[in-house]
Amino acid sequence: MLDGDALLDLYQRGRAGDALDRAALLGRAAAGAGAETLPLGELDRRIWALRARLVAETGGPAGDEAVCTCPACGARLEFALPADFAPPPAVAQTVVVDWQGETHVLRLPRLADFGPQGLRLQALGAAPWHDPGFAALAAEALQAADPALGLTLAMDCPECGAALAEGFDPAAWLWAEIEDKARRLLSEVVRLARAFGWSERDILAMPPARRALYLAEVAP
Repeated sequence: MLDGDALLDLYQRGRAGDALDRAALLGRAAAGAGAETLPLGELDRRIWALRARLVAETGGPAGDEAVCTCPACGARLEFALPADFAPPPAVAQTVVVDWQGETHVLRLPRLADFGPQGLRLQALGAAPWHDPGFAALAAEALQAADPALGLTLAMDCPECGAALAEGFDPAAWLWAEIEDKARRLLSEVVRLARAFGWSERDILAMPPARRALYLAEVAP
């Protein structure tokens, strides 16, 4: 279980990095030390399963609602995921791409394949990645092998009617919820510390229900 101290520790470490660092951090929390070598789709499934466990244990950091911006008109859109939503399973771990008389065997991308310039395509297999035609065909094949790669959520803008597809990133989604929960917890710690002079350790050691009783007696 991600208790108060562990939550704040995770939040502290995640704030110091970028999106890739946070994905690795959540991946290790969900899948252990070998997270970076798991296929990205599998890592996403495990991160989303971690979120499901946190929801069951704590009632959820912030629910299944999210917002995005319509690229056509700039309207702010709110949307929700179904309660049973989960990234789809993989179909295969490798793909075979035939291109200009040659056969190329590629594996699914991993978090460890990313560097400062993005995904190192050659890590997926020796192939003519410089050829836009091959790169597009390979991307389609990898997406078919694991539909969780590049998963998008389709919706229509209620303001202008434009159809749009919002990219789904389980790590970013979970991180936003962890960030929200951590900030609320920090606010509680500050309020109780100011009111009673208690240490952070003592406050976080309290069961949430007991902490709520004291918070109810403290002026906002």
